[in-house]
Amino acid sequence: MIELLNINKTFWVDQKEVHAVKDVNLHIQKAEIFGVIGFSGAGKSTLVRSINLLERPTSGQVIIDGVDITRLSDKELRNLRQSIGMIFQHFNLMPSRTVFENIDLPLKRTGISKAERVKKIEELLELVELKDKAQAYPNQLSGGQKQRVAIARALACSPKILLCDEATSALDPKTTNSILKLLKDLNEKLKLTIVVITHQMSVVKDICDRAALMENGRVIETNTVYNLFSHPNVESSKDFIEMAGNKNAFIEVLNKKNELSYIKKDIPIYLLTYTGDATGQALMSKLYALFKVEANILFGNIDYIKDKPLGQLAVQLSGENENIEKALEYIKEQKIDLEVLR
Repeated sequence: MIELLNINKTFWVDQKEVHAVKDVNLHIQKAEIFGVIGFSGAGKSTLVRSINLLERPTSGQVIIDGVDITRLSDKELRNLRQSIGMIFQHFNLMPSRTVFENIDLPLKRTGISKAERVKKIEELLELVELKDKAQAYPNQLSGGQKQRVAIARALACSPKILLCDEATSALDPKTTNSILKLLKDLNEKLKLTIVVITHQMSVVKDICDRAALMENGRVIETNTVYNLFSHPNVESSKDFIEMAGNKNAFIEVLNKKNELSYIKKDIPIYLLTYTGDATGQALMSKLYALFKVEANILFGNIDYIKDKPLGQLAVQLSGENENIEKALEYIKEQKIDLEVLR
């Protein structure tokens, strides 16, 4: 569906050359929700704007449905952009126009009749659950409602692709959830290919099928979202993903001088990562029954990513050294990842 081949983008800022995107290669499949994640300044927004050539790459190819769009004429590119919708962090609505008129803006350029436009807008307002807001102005709407209008406007020309550039960053958590649910519904109903640019790992966990992690303009890892969280391959990926969970808070506690009294000094702390069916195991009771090894649980968390459980436990083990070694081997045999935190 979308192929980015050797994409580079260079800017000149204060007479200095800035490499915003460096040698990026991505393949985004039809009808999937694909995330591009990374800290601010990683190059995410520049990359997503390369997909519709709002930012034309310095070098590389952007291929959509087998066509290298960097070779299109201006007229051909304008026609192609009708098949690519885009929504932004700050909605970009026209404040002097009603909701109806905002959605009508891209439709006016298509040449279809007014009656057809009215029918289309009514269908879109129903789709985004704003049928009663057609004559309202943007300043009369909440942030979530404004984003729903922006989504309806982006869908006006029946695009095959929807680009979302930090579309939920300005919204509160409850509103964010409603917008993400809407995007998931649109993906299922319309078979839309959705590309989500975000620094919010919670967004990626909730809706994306696969994701690419960017750092300093480069894609450093691409994987399914579940594998990205459960088995990140790059150290930078681990650091970024830890920011999204409670594990980071626990590690901060470990690094403090006034450590919690129930954490025993000079005894290793192990991090166990459970995936899939292993998450439901009563492992700690088994360790005692089989090896007379007791587990002091310091931290625990179970998350659900694409409806699959992912669990983590930080524990200290006590018992005979030989039995602890046997217990550690048993843990590994259960296909549970084992890492020494300290």
